[in-house]
Amino acid sequence: MLISKEMKVNNLNKHLTIKILFIFCLFTIDCKKQNDWLDIKNDKRAVVPTTLSDFQAMLDNTGIFNEKYSTAGLVGADNYYLTDNSYKTYDETTRNLYIWNNTIWEGGISTEWNNYFTVIQLANVILDGLKKNNTLSADYNNIKGQALFHRAISYYNLSQLFCKPYSKTAETDLGLPIRLNSDVNETFKRASLDATYQQIINDALEASKLLPTSQSYLQRPINAAAFALLAKTYLNMSNYNLAKNFADKTLNIRPDLLDYNTIVSTSLTYRFSEFGKANSEILFYAQALIYPVVSPLTSAQGLVSNDLYQSYEDADLRKQLFYFGNDLNIKFRGAYSGNRRNFAGLATNEIYLIRAECNAREGNIANALSDLNMLLINRYKTNNFTKVNSDNQEEVLKFILKERRKELPFVSNIRWEDLRRLNQETRFQKVLSRTINGITYSLSPNDKRYTLPIPLQEIQLSGIQQNDR
Repeated sequence: MLISKEMKVNNLNKHLTIKILFIFCLFTIDCKKQNDWLDIKNDKRAVVPTTLSDFQAMLDNTGIFNEKYSTAGLVGADNYYLTDNSYKTYDETTRNLYIWNNTIWEGGISTEWNNYFTVIQLANVILDGLKKNNTLSADYNNIKGQALFHRAISYYNLSQLFCKPYSKTAETDLGLPIRLNSDVNETFKRASLDATYQQIINDALEASKLLPTSQSYLQRPINAAAFALLAKTYLNMSNYNLAKNFADKTLNIRPDLLDYNTIVSTSLTYRFSEFGKANSEILFYAQALIYPVVSPLTSAQGLVSNDLYQSYEDADLRKQLFYFGNDLNIKFRGAYSGNRRNFAGLATNEIYLIRAECNAREGNIANALSDLNMLLINRYKTNNFTKVNSDNQEEVLKFILKERRKELPFVSNIRWEDLRRLNQETRFQKVLSRTINGITYSLSPNDKRYTLPIPLQEIQLSGIQQNDR
């Protein structure tokens, strides 16, 4: 469902039928051999979209493009824990993710892999269709920009789950199969990790030139969202200069920050308005499929890690807005999705923290503290925040990273991504440990299990190389 900034529901037009039929056909790619699929639909012209309205209708299927993001990485992160009794209530995939098992995907099938590649395939269908459409206009550019953005962010999210962290060996490390057209007959091998990141960058850069500065709906990306994605990508590549530059571009367009003293309502179950309504920080709205163990559900059994919860001061509004329960039984209440899904989109709070971190790493302490204090003054009770003041680069950087964990604890896979990238620096390395039924499981810094296995189904269908676990 499309939600505008005024929470209006979009009534999809007559092209909805075309879109649904075509998406149904594409879904069969995930579970049938290519030749079987081609036999089923010999004449695709009956359902192939051709007009700009067709393409926009496809992109506006939020159930595909915005609501099937993943928090699989978050399940393996350190912001929560399970008791013995609660652990056994979860499905096999969740249990495997929690203890960093060598085998992860129940039945050899990963909805994460399938869902993101479905978006990539549909984006390619649209991009191929646009090449045959001569209607050059602002709408044409907008649609092309949206398709490129969705392809870029899907590859970004896949890379954070199924590829090694970006490092000096990226040119030889395994990346992802780079699919840039909709031809289902074409087979792909895994590109290098560096090539995968370059594709993300290329798509996001091109999208930033085509997308408008505002959209009618939060689920449609804007150019600032493309800049934000570039900032995230370069941060994960440890290219702090370019990450800062794209954070600047993002915040030059959309510098908004919410004042938690005024905008958040304690009368709402999840404290924030559903689907990001009236949330000026949101650049692009997306939410994850439910992994109950880390989702904002009152029935969820995941308990917030004590070290995370105790890191919030009592005057910090996030402590009461993000969480509920007593000190021995703290659970995640929710955040920017305003519902029982984890927010998985892009927002300015993350970009302020990216810019602050980059400035701190480059020795621009005053600028780093300016962004950090700008964020935190909007998170504390009025007149209860004392500005952070230090000229020690290491101290400021550590403080920013601590605040990053506190600000974005259950957003997408951000904590998992941070553990992966920060483990490459000895000073920030952390050993994760969990005990279930008397057995202790550990995940060391730079462990191979920080890269999830390619689902067996994909290995069998495409023959691509498996990750080393």
